[in-house]
Amino acid sequence: MSDPNMTAAERIWWFILFCLSLNICIFLIIQSYVKWDNAPALVSFAKTSMSIWDVPFPAVTVCSETKAKQTAYNYTEYYHRKLSAEYSLTDDEFQKYADLSLVCPTHFYDGGDKFINYDTIDFLMSIAPQFNEMFWSCNPFIDPCSNFFTPILTERGLCYTFNMLDRSEIYEENVYIHGNFMSHDKKSDGWTIEDGYSSDSFSYPRRALSPEFNSGLTLLLRAYKTDLDFVCNPVQGFKVILHNPAETPNVNLQYIRAPLNQEILLTIKPDLISTSTDLRGYTPDVRQCYFSTERKLMFFRTYTQHNCEIECLANYTLKRCGCVSYSMPHEKETPMCGPESLRCAVSAKRELRMKAVGFSIDYTTVKNKNVPLTDSDFQDCNCLPDCTSLGYKVEISQAEFMWPELFNAFKVNQTEFSNIALTKITLIFKEQQFLKSDRNFLYELYGMVDFFANCGGILGLFTGFSFLSMVEILYFLSLKLICNVRRFGLHNWSG
Repeated sequence: MSDPNMTAAERIWWFILFCLSLNICIFLIIQSYVKWDNAPALVSFAKTSMSIWDVPFPAVTVCSETKAKQTAYNYTEYYHRKLSAEYSLTDDEFQKYADLSLVCPTHFYDGGDKFINYDTIDFLMSIAPQFNEMFWSCNPFIDPCSNFFTPILTERGLCYTFNMLDRSEIYEENVYIHGNFMSHDKKSDGWTIEDGYSSDSFSYPRRALSPEFNSGLTLLLRAYKTDLDFVCNPVQGFKVILHNPAETPNVNLQYIRAPLNQEILLTIKPDLISTSTDLRGYTPDVRQCYFSTERKLMFFRTYTQHNCEIECLANYTLKRCGCVSYSMPHEKETPMCGPESLRCAVSAKRELRMKAVGFSIDYTTVKNKNVPLTDSDFQDCNCLPDCTSLGYKVEISQAEFMWPELFNAFKVNQTEFSNIALTKITLIFKEQQFLKSDRNFLYELYGMVDFFANCGGILGLFTGFSFLSMVEILYFLSLKLICNVRRFGLHNWSG
């Protein structure tokens, strides 16, 4: 193009070819960069044997399906009185009936208050089965069972949890929890999910020495037949949730049903995934996990995918409905959703899940009485898995618990047991050893050298570019330019 004898058509032709080659180079280099940024390393999962002594016994949360004892509050009676034209409820009876829809899983009630206070929480907890009514015995730990179980507020009311960390080690200081829920005097003694136990002593959370029955947990649960309320909840019995001691239970999803008058055997197999420190040099999006120190949560002291999802739902529910469910982590001044806001809270959870799996949402159809929603309110929470995660896989065996025949064989007077139903639950590890998954750095799939070699090849193929070409360009733009300015500038000044 620098030839003075070239025609205008030739100059245009070469200019078009140069622009075309440059565009192809830019496109291919961008593709190389994306490949280098998204897949620089190959990660493998290796299996190593590990003893059950190196991991904690699972946290066990037990919930009664009875949400309101009929001897304390007869929900069935008030339900039919509300439907009857002959009877009417007083304001106090109406309010309590509406509040109970917060824990009755099959009932939505738009009446009642939009927000609730802690008096409502106290009422709901007072009519739920209490610990000494629900737990008959637990072995092989020394009675009373209350030394090992702590009350906890869940989305389905009052439950009791074993081997979970104290609330001061799970939540940040800004989280307000009413009463003594999740509070006990046992500290973890340095145990963390990533680092494990700091010593071989019998520290907290508790561990099991072997998969034998005397190293497990056996619960004998009790329900009074006169307290069962099938209108509030048509399914009776208990829910059992096994979870990481550093996490709160998800009662709606991860539960095992324990029916009345049944014997349940749960054999547990730990599911531990760890990540090599060699992968810390890559971004979380590349390795698809977060180390515990890489992401700070507002409510939780330790990052886990479960904790992140709970916090994300709490923040979105507050934005969507102007309140949070009473079981969600929140600050003391945050409003708690009442019966009138219950549908909104359920819709918020569904919307967030739909957005997470890629469904589009028509914002004009979203009913929000507080603030308008924008697309940013539906942003992905980016709750990647934690690089070191601990879960528990469970195998279930179940049989009829023939406890009346057992009592009769021992000639026990069964008069006092005529009003009860019993459920026996036994939890043990399946084996002494288990296989841990290790997320390791296998090799660099596409590194810095590959990236620059690929870029150089593309530039050389389409534009004849080389390293010396770059040096030459820098020479003419720097040293040669300065020398020419000095030489011609001094000549003109002296002339």
